[in-house]
Amino acid sequence: MGEKEMTIVIDNLRFTYPGIDGHPPPGSTPLIENFSLSLNAGERCLLVGSNGAGKTTILKILGGKHMVDPHMVRVFGRSAFHHTALISSGVLCYLGGEWRRDVAFAGFDIPIQMDIAAEKMIFGVSGIDPQRRTELIKVLDIDLSWRMHKVSDGQRRRVQICMGLLKPFKVLLLDEITVDLDVLARADLLNFLKKECQERGATIIYATHIFDGLENWPSHIVYVAHGKLQLAMPMDKVKEISNLSLMRTVECWLRKERDEDRKRRKERKASGLSEFKDQIDGSRVIGGPAQNSARALNNGWAAGRLHSTIAGEENFLLSSNRVLR
Repeated sequence: MGEKEMTIVIDNLRFTYPGIDGHPPPGSTPLIENFSLSLNAGERCLLVGSNGAGKTTILKILGGKHMVDPHMVRVFGRSAFHHTALISSGVLCYLGGEWRRDVAFAGFDIPIQMDIAAEKMIFGVSGIDPQRRTELIKVLDIDLSWRMHKVSDGQRRRVQICMGLLKPFKVLLLDEITVDLDVLARADLLNFLKKECQERGATIIYATHIFDGLENWPSHIVYVAHGKLQLAMPMDKVKEISNLSLMRTVECWLRKERDEDRKRRKERKASGLSEFKDQIDGSRVIGGPAQNSARALNNGWAAGRLHSTIAGEENFLLSSNRVLR
């Protein structure tokens, strides 16, 4: 298929979080690199990976929350970051994290706990199809008399999801959004989302670590590790190559990844000790490469201290304040 027929096109995505000057620190390793993916209308993609793999960052980039080159990420042929109408119109919807806000002089990331009824919040959104609103209230089993400062985390999450889905989306990005829901609420929500894809041709990417009831939900599965795409294929093919359940299949992938990571860390540790011994030997030569290396690491100063860490030519490597990496 050509790009015009695709809902989401990610082309060789590369992303690094910027420093204080707005640019990636020199020499920093990209968090996301060489990531390419295409999804069509009606597809339900399950995004899996270990903690820190880059799933949330990928979803936020797709949701227009981080700027990348326009050609790297396209939603309906447009850049999610630069074409804000995608989000303001409800065509592109991102739901993730806890429902929080910043309160001046009180703190950051304060849960939505004001004394307000769920009914006032849900019915306060204008331009909504009443039939869709009624269906969502039923699917999520919301009591309109709930007061937001008295509800549980799961009940608050239901109201958050309801308000996020009031507008009929075409692309929905879900980041661990069902973590607070009970079994019934989660099952009913997944059935509703599946129907949205089948009947309206919506596209959904769902990142989660909870695989109960997901065996027949996704049409595709994408596995990410260290910010790189490891696997992307239809769910039918995954079932063909693995006789295990979805959870056990993903568990095998993650265990293999963890074992490889441990092996690499062990090798780096052994290599680092060898390099440190070489630096100790090199430090006995005034002006040797080890001294220059130490100065490049911390510029002669330790974090949180007002005195130099380099005491002399002979013993600067043995200084207790030197930062070893």
